[in-house]
Amino acid sequence: MPFTCESIVGTGIDTVAGPGLSMSVRRCGAELVSLIWQDPHHGPVPLLWRDGLAEDPPRYWKSHAPILFPIVGGLHDNSSKTTAGDVVNFNGLHGFVRHNDLEKVHAGPSEDGFELKYRLTANPTTRAMYPWEFGFEVSYTLRTDRLDLTLAVENRDSRPMPYQLGWHPGFRTPFLAGSREKKECHVRLPACGFDRLLNDERCFLTGQRVPMDGSGDFQFSELGLDLTYMFDLAAIPQARRSVSLLDPDESFGVRVAFPDFPHLGLWSDAGAPFVCIEPWQGMDDHVSQEPFDRKLGIVILPPGGRDERRCSIEVLSHPS
Repeated sequence: MPFTCESIVGTGIDTVAGPGLSMSVRRCGAELVSLIWQDPHHGPVPLLWRDGLAEDPPRYWKSHAPILFPIVGGLHDNSSKTTAGDVVNFNGLHGFVRHNDLEKVHAGPSEDGFELKYRLTANPTTRAMYPWEFGFEVSYTLRTDRLDLTLAVENRDSRPMPYQLGWHPGFRTPFLAGSREKKECHVRLPACGFDRLLNDERCFLTGQRVPMDGSGDFQFSELGLDLTYMFDLAAIPQARRSVSLLDPDESFGVRVAFPDFPHLGLWSDAGAPFVCIEPWQGMDDHVSQEPFDRKLGIVILPPGGRDERRCSIEVLSHPS
């Protein structure tokens, strides 16, 4: 079966169907809103939380897989200042890309798949929050059993540009009906040493680090997920930066790989049937706010510079 692409009139949603996976992307935020696996044993398996649903749920998180730029997480009072005196301010968490309509600039076949590409450039609304000229591209490449995402940032300003970058996909738990509960799902972190970074109830970093070895399943709790687990994987080789989320019987799951992102968040609303696996470049403020250009994981891109970061979602299907 070849890949096919359709733009649904009046919805701002582009859909690509392939022989294994299909996806839908909403131009508002260039957000992935559906990712469905055609399983030979179980039929269509939606992978995302609220997969394909346009209406807001009566409770819990209302998103699917937002893209985070030019901050990850939050700032004290939604505002900060660089050491040079430039002020940034946002209307909540994770910056502004997720609230903007991005232009679709490409849709077509790629090697072994199909690509959708979207672009956002600085405009009066973004300049009021973030006073730099930038170009931002989101590229999805759908393959048979994997979705690749590339985020690209260009500094079109005359000054160095500070920013953070991330992705926030939420996954159903469990994936297959009748697979018991979220608490029995398996979360597997890289099997080598890294640090958990502790945060307070507002998600601000305390500065404390707890060494982790990543062996076995990560023992999450509902409260811990609600407060967000935050990890620094910068010391881990890029090829080992991945997290697997598996159903209780381990017959089905996904692997999220993020070779170009050194940080990771795990989050969910307490009691909700989803887990977010979030590749990050950077995190929230510390409890004592630092200058914006000295935040953990901040990237300082020189004028004319371009930065690309890759991550992916791969289907893991092992029928029992």
